[in-house]
Amino acid sequence: MTYEVSEGKAAARELAARLPGWSVWYGQHTGRFWAMPRSVAQGGGRLVEGETPEQLEDAVRRLAGGPRQGEQPQDAPRADQTQMDAQYRREPVGTRN
Repeated sequence: MTYEVSEGKAAARELAARLPGWSVWYGQHTGRFWAMPRSVAQGGGRLVEGETPEQLEDAVRRLAGGPRQGEQPQDAPRADQTQMDAQYRREPVGTRN
């Protein structure tokens, strides 16, 4: 059990480094990972838990409205889309000389 607790605490420290603005810890008695935003504006003051560090990180990112682990942000344009937009940019009628 001591090894399990040490591993859990180490994983919680690594996760805390990836989640600025969140307090992250490993519950020795529950064997689960927990997080709580440091400000109410960031996560609504909600306590979040996960069985694994990955589950906790996904839950925090979902609550915070960001991309989950391994996902691309939805509103970031793809490189090929940005090039296409520039190529076919439309101008309002009557602005060309």
